[in-house]
Amino acid sequence: MPAPRHLAALALAASCAAAAGCHAAPPELPDCLLDQCEAEESLEELLAALEGNQDPVADFLRAAATERGTLVGDYRAVLDGMGEVLGCSPDSERSFVVLSNHFFIPKTIFTRCADDPQAASRFFMAIPAVRDGEAGRDVDPQTLHLSAWDEAAGTYRTYSTRRNQSGEMAVNVSPSFCMGCHGGPQQLRYWQPLMNEMTNPWSGWNAEPGFRSQLFDELLDPDLADAPVYREITSEEVLDSASNLEPIVRAGIDRVSGVRALGRNRAADLDEALALVRPLFCDETVNFVSEAHGGGEVRTSAVIDTALVTHLRALGAAGDQTWTRDTLRVAAAASMWEELTLIPVRGESTIKAELALVSRGVLTAQQAARVRALDWTRPVQSELRCGLFRQGRDRIDLGALDAALESLPEGASNADLVPLVYDEVMRLDAGGELVDLVPPAGADLLAVADALDPEDYDALQRGDLARFARTANELAGDIDAHVEAIDRAALRGMRQTRACRAIAELPITPLYLDLDC
Repeated sequence: MPAPRHLAALALAASCAAAAGCHAAPPELPDCLLDQCEAEESLEELLAALEGNQDPVADFLRAAATERGTLVGDYRAVLDGMGEVLGCSPDSERSFVVLSNHFFIPKTIFTRCADDPQAASRFFMAIPAVRDGEAGRDVDPQTLHLSAWDEAAGTYRTYSTRRNQSGEMAVNVSPSFCMGCHGGPQQLRYWQPLMNEMTNPWSGWNAEPGFRSQLFDELLDPDLADAPVYREITSEEVLDSASNLEPIVRAGIDRVSGVRALGRNRAADLDEALALVRPLFCDETVNFVSEAHGGGEVRTSAVIDTALVTHLRALGAAGDQTWTRDTLRVAAAASMWEELTLIPVRGESTIKAELALVSRGVLTAQQAARVRALDWTRPVQSELRCGLFRQGRDRIDLGALDAALESLPEGASNADLVPLVYDEVMRLDAGGELVDLVPPAGADLLAVADALDPEDYDALQRGDLARFARTANELAGDIDAHVEAIDRAALRGMRQTRACRAIAELPITPLYLDLDC
């Protein structure tokens, strides 16, 4: 483990302006620690970098920056200034704390207007780092990561600050390191709010008041918990439960998803149409769910994709089955050491993007269900589904849709193009021959239970699709049997497999103390 004097640097490298702990790739230059070499060096440079930004943080910086392009003070000055810009009283300020995945360093997220999720989702501020000082190790009140919604541009703008040699806060506009986490597994080009655990029991978060914390209380460094700055930013006047950050993050996700869905109305563009289709096939975000305090209650999303449930309900095949509810139950844990924590599941923003396409009529519920029925026992991390997208995208890049594009009427939109992209992606390379993944007459979809099962895999390689033909009701019956058979051992196996892959691939993955990957 690195010596304590290195922890502040590691924490800064580990953090993005997110409601989650994450780590980022190391910088290319050995003496350049992410945003520490990127700050604007004068007011002129800062104003130039802010040109075109119409978000609340940009407004605050224009008014508060010194002639040196810096900010005086620490997080308190920023929060007070942002309160004035947002028009929200100090009483509406709340802090939320998650343990980051670098040595469980606590990362505090602040919002203003917290009593109104829509208003609060305009601004997030994270205090992600610790540093050593005269009073010992404590949270660094001058290392800040900020994001704010630019209504005119329809996007979040990002910023970071750090202490400079003069003791002021140098400012970085649009720090590139944030996208290592907020771009997600597919490295999207825009920042989106993240909360790695969106639902109760929020194991790595402070869940009090209102809920009992799980891993948070156990793993929080007691020395940091007693440090002056940390005590100040988590005082009982402002500290809140993760349960109250969840609706704020969801409101932020809704902002991003709404703007993204508007892309359907723009002029037909292959790259944009592919981006609209991608969430059906590939994980753009991943979340984590935990068993509630060892009692055997766990989110159904750990077993079945909630978007598939929505589509089957639209097709009349989902009613009040166990898997249509928010939670399911297995036998309680024998001890607290056997609780099932942090099971990777499909990300909330990915689901939102998919459902937005269907609700707006760009694709039908049946088309979406046909995608999610492929490898349906694997709601997240499906190589079959994402492999189809990658191969289809490559064929499109090589001209597979050129003729179809030429035949589109003048003024065609992405809504006209998306079904064509969908059809091209829904083609399987079976032994060098492309096979359309279209169910035969009398079937609604092709339901591949487990693409890695040897028999299913061989059938797919042969293009033997008849094996997978199902009606929506038949798939619902298969899901009934699958969920009925799920027990604690099965969930533990899912957690092991998914978590090990997440550790290898996803920078927002929490720390696991009980896995040997």
